[in-house]
Amino acid sequence: MRRYEDFTVGDVYRSQVGRTVTETDNLLFTMLSLNTNELHFNEEAAKATEWGRILVNSAFTLSLVTGLSVTDVSEN
Repeated sequence: MRRYEDFTVGDVYRSQVGRTVTETDNLLFTMLSLNTNELHFNEEAAKATEWGRILVNSAFTLSLVTGLSVTDVSEN
């Protein structure tokens, strides 16, 4: 396990477990966090963007990455 002093800019950390992100994950997180950006839940509005589809809520992405790093980074 690493401590704060062990981190270096540019390090890459790989989780021992994987996680598939589903449309339901994104929708539930978006609604629970009261996110009103339609890019995360309105398919028709999302089609009009440069991506052409719904994007995963970035706060969900941050939460997921943080959760996957717990055993290596924050158990100390």
